[in-house]
Amino acid sequence: METRLIVALDFSSKEEALRLVDELSDAVEYYKVGLELFSREGREILRELSKRGKKVFLDLKYHDIPNTVKSAAKVAIEEGVWLYNLHALGGRRLMEEVSRFNREYAEKLGVNRPLVIAVTVLTSMEEEDLKELGIERKLEEEVLNLARLSKEAGLDGVVCSPREVKEVKESLGSDFLTITPGVRPSWAKKNDQKRVLTPKEAKELKTDYIVVGRPITRAPNPKEAALKILKELL
Repeated sequence: METRLIVALDFSSKEEALRLVDELSDAVEYYKVGLELFSREGREILRELSKRGKKVFLDLKYHDIPNTVKSAAKVAIEEGVWLYNLHALGGRRLMEEVSRFNREYAEKLGVNRPLVIAVTVLTSMEEEDLKELGIERKLEEEVLNLARLSKEAGLDGVVCSPREVKEVKESLGSDFLTITPGVRPSWAKKNDQKRVLTPKEAKELKTDYIVVGRPITRAPNPKEAALKILKELL
């Protein structure tokens, strides 16, 4: 499978976000809607992206009791998002119940089932951050542990940094999806990301999707930046 680009719409209004989407036009199919944009614009931004034929990764990182997450997940399913996520640290029961609910509710509505993936360890975190939380495993071991738990619970894949992709794929199979933020072209700033690789390096590790935000959204010419990244993925 080729490595695909997801552009992170880290904006505070739908007008800004849709301006970028329209500028990128047919160059990019996949977009990530995160906490800031969804908190301000809600379902409307999902509908506008759907009208444009785009696939949406709803990145709200659900982490609550199972019933609350299932109720929240109804929005993602009803609006036909391509993929949404939750925190693996919510535990096996959370992931199993959401996975089952996701399938059953989509069948009830007669719509395509969204993919559901789990966040392992945020790419802004390092090993010292885990130790402060009482997690003594090495960072890579904790990512693999959470990824294995996610697969056993019936999820479709995980969010991890590019540096963990190889071991996740080797241990859990090439069909278990990896979505990787923490990707920065060599010409871009790292910002608050810690475990970073370039798009070309992420592709060589066989990740399925890379998520890129500011190197594109804050570029003087966003379409040119997106095309440079896509060229690295060829």
